[in-house]
Amino acid sequence: MNKWIAATVRLAVPVVLASAVSAAALAAGSPSPNLIPWPKSVKLENGSMTLSGSSRIVFTDATLEPLAKVLSDEVYPSTAVRLKTAAGPAGAGDIVLQLDPKFKGESYALNVDDRAAVRGGNYRAVAWGTVTLLQAIEPAEGGRLRLAKMAVEDEPVAAYRGLMIDVARQWHPAQTLRPLIEMCRLYKINYLQLHLNDQQSFTFPSKAFPSLASSSKGQRRTYTPEEITGLVRYGNQRGVTLVPEIEGPGHHSGALRSLWGRKGTSCMDMASEKTYEGMDTLIGEVCDVFASSPYIHIGADEADLHGVGTSDEEKAFMAQHGLQGAGGLYNYYIVRMNQIIRKHGRQTICWEGFHGDGGGGVQIPKDIIVMPFESTYNPANRLVSKGYSVINTAWKPLYVVGSKKWPAQYIYESWNLWLWEHHVNTRTHIQLKKTDPVLGAQMCAWEQSADVELPSTRDRIHAMSERVWNPDAGKTYADFARRAEKTDKLLDRVLGFVDVKTRGLTGRENRGFEYFWDPITVELSCPAVGTIHYTIDGKDPTAESPKYAGPIGLSKGNTRSEKLFYNRRVGRYQDQGDVVRVKARIFDAGSKPIGDVITIAQYWHRSPEEIAQKDPEEKNPPQATTAPAKDKAQTKPVGSKKE
Repeated sequence: MNKWIAATVRLAVPVVLASAVSAAALAAGSPSPNLIPWPKSVKLENGSMTLSGSSRIVFTDATLEPLAKVLSDEVYPSTAVRLKTAAGPAGAGDIVLQLDPKFKGESYALNVDDRAAVRGGNYRAVAWGTVTLLQAIEPAEGGRLRLAKMAVEDEPVAAYRGLMIDVARQWHPAQTLRPLIEMCRLYKINYLQLHLNDQQSFTFPSKAFPSLASSSKGQRRTYTPEEITGLVRYGNQRGVTLVPEIEGPGHHSGALRSLWGRKGTSCMDMASEKTYEGMDTLIGEVCDVFASSPYIHIGADEADLHGVGTSDEEKAFMAQHGLQGAGGLYNYYIVRMNQIIRKHGRQTICWEGFHGDGGGGVQIPKDIIVMPFESTYNPANRLVSKGYSVINTAWKPLYVVGSKKWPAQYIYESWNLWLWEHHVNTRTHIQLKKTDPVLGAQMCAWEQSADVELPSTRDRIHAMSERVWNPDAGKTYADFARRAEKTDKLLDRVLGFVDVKTRGLTGRENRGFEYFWDPITVELSCPAVGTIHYTIDGKDPTAESPKYAGPIGLSKGNTRSEKLFYNRRVGRYQDQGDVVRVKARIFDAGSKPIGDVITIAQYWHRSPEEIAQKDPEEKNPPQATTAPAKDKAQTKPVGSKKE
C-alpha cells in the first residue's frame, strides 16, 4: 500500500441557513434536526420513533437492496447499532425504502411515525431520503436510537451539484476517492467529476491504447479497469455519479500527444482524422466504464494555440472545412468531440474556453453545457445570452487550490447559484437572474495531493450544497454552523476516524506535525463499535497490530530522522526532522476494518529554541497543551480529515 498523509487540523467551521419547522413542534420543545442541506419542507410532530437492534431496514424493491446495505453500514459506525436489512413488508420500528412513481426527479419524502418510510421515484431520490434519515438519528437510552416524528418533503432547486477532483496532476490512489464519494453522499452532491488527464499523467485505463498508461519514478499513475469500475459502482450505490473528463486539445499528457499530437505545438492535432477516430474509440471506452454518467467532460480550456494552423496539412484541412485561423480549428475540435459524445448517447460538458458562440467558420452547438470559471474567456452572462446552459464553477468562491480557498461562511452568506466572481479581478461581478439556465454549481479542487482533498473540501462543500439545494431556506449562518458541527461528526464516524488527544505538546501545528520536546502522551478513542489497533513504527495498522489499551507514551527515542515537505515544483525536500507517527484504525470483532480511513497523528521532536528561530510566529511557544481530539489528528487517504 502506498503512503500518503493528510493534515487534519480543523479550521473554524463556516456554515449555512435553515427553513421553517412546524411551530407546534418547536413550542413543545422538539429540537430542530441537524439536516444539511435543509429540506424544502420539514414538519416536526410530537414524540419519536425508537430504533433498536431488532429494527430492520426493509426494501420493497430488489433494486434498493444495495442502498439498504449502505445505510446499515453508515448507521453502525455512527451509533454502534447494527440494523439488519430485509425484503418487505415492514413493521413497526423498521425503516422502509420504497419506490413510488408519483415522485419525479430527485424528489423524495420521509415520514416518521411508528416506522420510518423513505419514498422516491428512483434509486437516487430514495438515497437522498436515507441521508436525511441518517442525519436525523439521535442517541437514546439503553443503547437505542430515536427519530423525531416528522414529515419531510424535499427536492433540489439545482439539478447539478458537483465536486471535481484533479487526479491527473498528482496521483490519487483509488481508495483515497472513496471517502470523497461518501462525503458527497452525506451532503447530497450528485456528481463527482474526475479530471483524468493533464500534462503530468493519463489515468484512464485504455485497452485500445495501452501506451497511454502513465507512471512516474516507478509509481503507477493509471488506474486499473477494476479500480475505476469499483469506484463507479461504489458511487452508484450511494447516489453519486462519477463524471469523466478527458481533457483536450490542450492540457493533455505526453502519451496522448504522442498518439495524436501536433508537432511543434502543445496541442493535439485538430486537423487530422486520425485524432477523431482515436478519440471516438477512447470515448467509447470511457462511456463503457462510466456507464452511469449522462455526461462526458471534454475540457477544452486554456489551449495554447501558438503555431496551430500553420502547417500545409492544417491549411488544407481548414480550407476543406471552411475554417479560419487557429481559433476556427479549435472550435472545430469542440464540435467534433460533441458529435462523438452524442453518438455514444451522452451529453457534452466543457470549460469556459471558446469565445461567444464560436467563430472562424464554426458555431458551437447550444446543446453543449459550459462551466464558466474565470469570467474571462466567455463570461456566464455572455454564454447565457448566446443560448447556452451553464454550471457555476466560479473561481471565487468555488475553487480549492492549495491555500487558495474560501471559507464556508463566505459561500453561505455572500455567494449564490447565479453569482460569478473573480479571485483576482475583483471588479468582475456577474449576477444572473434566477430564470437564466444555470443548471447547478460545482466545487473544483485542482493540483492537490490525495492526502489533502478531504480536509480541504469537507469544511466548505456543505455550504455550497445547501445554497444550491435550497437557496431560499431562510436560515442564518449560525443555524447552519450548529447543524454543520453535527453532520461533520457524523462524517467522521461513518468514515471511521479515531479521536486523538495529545498531552505535553510544546508548539503549534506546522503542516500536519505537532512539536514536542519533553515526553508526550497520546490518547485514542472511538465510538463503541470496534477495537482500535495502532502502530508507531511507520507501518499501517492491521488487526494483528497492538490493541489500544491506554495512553501511549512517546519520546525522542521513538522518532526517526526524515526528509520532510517535498516541493514538486523545485524537486527537493524543504526540511528534515526527527518525527514519529501514531497510526490508528478501528476493526470489528471479525477483524474487518470499519470505515475507509487510517487516522495518523504526527509529531516532530524539536526544541523550543529551534521552533522560535525557524518559525517566527513561535517566538513565544505556548505552554504544554492538550490537543482537542479532532484538531490534531492526521489521516491516511484511505481517507483524510481536516485542514
